[in-house]
Amino acid sequence: MTAGDKERGPHRPRSSHRQGSRSVSRRGLLQATGAGGLTGLAGCTGFVGRSQEGVEYWTLFGGGDGDVMEAMVDEINENDDVHINRQRVPWDEYYGRLYTSMVGGNPPDLAIMHSRMMDEYEDSLVPVTDEIGTEPYLEEVAQGGVVGGEQLAVPLDSHPFGLYYNKEIFEEAGLDPEDPPETPEQFIDAADAIVDNTDHYAFDFFDGEQGVEVMRMMVASRGGRLLDDDYEPAFETDDGLAVVQEMHDWVHEREWAPVDPDTGWDAWNRGEVGMRLEGSWHISVVRETGFEFGMTKPFVMPDSTTPVTLGESHMMIIPQSEDRDQARLEDTIETIRLLTQEFNPRWGYDAGHLPASEAATESDELRDSETWSQTLETFHEMVEEDEFRRPPSTPRTTQYMERIYQPLDDMRAGNMTPEEVIETAADGVRQTFSRQ
Repeated sequence: MTAGDKERGPHRPRSSHRQGSRSVSRRGLLQATGAGGLTGLAGCTGFVGRSQEGVEYWTLFGGGDGDVMEAMVDEINENDDVHINRQRVPWDEYYGRLYTSMVGGNPPDLAIMHSRMMDEYEDSLVPVTDEIGTEPYLEEVAQGGVVGGEQLAVPLDSHPFGLYYNKEIFEEAGLDPEDPPETPEQFIDAADAIVDNTDHYAFDFFDGEQGVEVMRMMVASRGGRLLDDDYEPAFETDDGLAVVQEMHDWVHEREWAPVDPDTGWDAWNRGEVGMRLEGSWHISVVRETGFEFGMTKPFVMPDSTTPVTLGESHMMIIPQSEDRDQARLEDTIETIRLLTQEFNPRWGYDAGHLPASEAATESDELRDSETWSQTLETFHEMVEEDEFRRPPSTPRTTQYMERIYQPLDDMRAGNMTPEEVIETAADGVRQTFSRQ
């Protein structure tokens, strides 16, 4: 999920686009959405019939990146042979509505999907291995859409974490705003300086699902991961406890961050927080705050052996449909090509996400942009230097993450110890996957 959004199997032979080549997996889709996915099944199954001409395209982008996607689609409609009917679905309804449309047999032609959800929907997607392929895209990002050797989704972007910082607070704290921290040790020194020399919070970070991703990023930086290959919790280790202890101490020992995440968010936007972990999408928000900002690598976990950022991707998928004819399918594929290749530089410099297209990341229009110098150059460097990790796609993604973020949020509120978080979260993960 992004702020703008408000977020294997065996080899399959290559196939032509026979729309019935895969059947919708009700079990997989139920796992993707939980019981809540059934809400509105009778009354919310996507478009009614196929009365509209053109490619039916569902997105979940809101805010700044929503405006950018709308403008890109409008330009395609004005200047290209394909016509796109874009529908923006609110984040909290998106996957439920996508599920009901697919089970109801009336899905959109094209939809956005987060890479970590691929495992849930893989049996219900049209492959594009021969028609598009992974070669035009950043390899690590493109692999998020490959299942069993088949390309089932095409990457639009990656949206990694960065460490945004307030240059004015850095100056007040006696720090060099043009020399931000790039190691955990430098991060600690900067946070201490802000606390010692100003009246501002040193730092703020996510709660909820993105708080789990912060934990995942820091565990990966210590060489670990949250789940093993059998979906068992892999964080019941000294490194896992050290990460959760660090997140606890940011709030309750060092008092760098406020107890209430809403307090931290509001203070950041008022220019009263020194540093904040945020994703690539945040640039459209921070530009509106009124203070001078910078962004650096989010390497904040002490004793990291392999400091990394974490970056999910927005993927473009074609849900299976018996009603889609070959002409509409070809227009859908052309729409994917346009948005993920020709318009991809614009998605970078206007929306702030790291473009998935290799050519886009090397284009003059992107590299000459302010966004490149402010954020995207750093994001791209981390991908190129293998300092980037993609969250895995698993069954029951939403459910297992909830079983981790609930105790993390309780700890931030002062109601649990780090040891209790590890025990509660691990038990919750086991219960989640035992119900498959």
